[in-house]
Amino acid sequence: MPGRAIGLPARCRPLISCRWPWPRGLRRCRRCRRCECRSRGDRVLKIIHISDTHIGSEHGAERFKRIIDDIHRVAATGGPWVIVHTGDLIDAAQEAQRALARQFLAQLERLPDGRVLPVLLVPGNHDYGWSWHTDWQAARDFRRAFSTPIFGDQPHEFPVLRVVHGVAFVGLDSSAMEFGVFKGLFAQGELGQAQLRRLNALLDKPALQGLYKVVCLHHHPFIDGYSVRPDVADRHFLNKITKWYGRGLLRLKDADSLMQVLRDRVDLLLFGHRHYGLDHRFEAQRYGIGMAFDGSSTTAEKTDADTMRYRIIDTTTSAVLVRRVPLS
Repeated sequence: MPGRAIGLPARCRPLISCRWPWPRGLRRCRRCRRCECRSRGDRVLKIIHISDTHIGSEHGAERFKRIIDDIHRVAATGGPWVIVHTGDLIDAAQEAQRALARQFLAQLERLPDGRVLPVLLVPGNHDYGWSWHTDWQAARDFRRAFSTPIFGDQPHEFPVLRVVHGVAFVGLDSSAMEFGVFKGLFAQGELGQAQLRRLNALLDKPALQGLYKVVCLHHHPFIDGYSVRPDVADRHFLNKITKWYGRGLLRLKDADSLMQVLRDRVDLLLFGHRHYGLDHRFEAQRYGIGMAFDGSSTTAEKTDADTMRYRIIDTTTSAVLVRRVPLS
């Protein structure tokens, strides 16, 4: 049955690329989900996605300064903009690193012309402790220190909903069930059934219907890290081959439950943790999610990358731009 464009604006029609029908109220194709002109009205917002900055590590602070300068150059024109940080803001749960990160976020959100960029943050495992261990007291200290970018004016509970320029951002805590001697081993992350139930109820709220929805968390929901086998000529081969055979270990423990909750209900999924920086649109679209991106380490921390990178995602056109920033 050919796709019907009844009631759609003319600018939507070139986006009709499949043969499924267009329901009158939905204003998008059930399969390709590419039409951006829904009944919510015009939406204009560009998302700057950063992750795993590891402020406090060997190069984290110095490199993050250059990222801030580049973001300010980008955000000087166009917009409106929002910055989403998907966790591991700091390298270890120490007060000195939290204090330094607060200074950097204050610089990041304030443009040279005085405008303020909204910064949204979800916690990572390093924010709550370090690689293989998360601590309840450290988690409480982190949430208290960064309550504004994490919760804004919302209740201090996950999932947290923030609406910016008509786009609904849902932040999750993927370390919520990782406290304990053995729970945090292998840094896999776990949302827990209680948080998933709250997420399911939140996505059903009438206020969210018709909004572009972005879900943000730290831990990687997809099992595949490398899409190619590590090459034997690489000087980092030993490290990469270990990651190749252990690539399932760092995956979110309840990833399948999460994807079933998000299925056909979310437009964009953002996460970090693995430091790969891959485009996961193919995997996400199997679940009816328009786009999904791994933010890698924006500061190229604990990677062999020769440059720093971050993505800019246009919620109106679905265009994605990767910004490259020199290491030095």
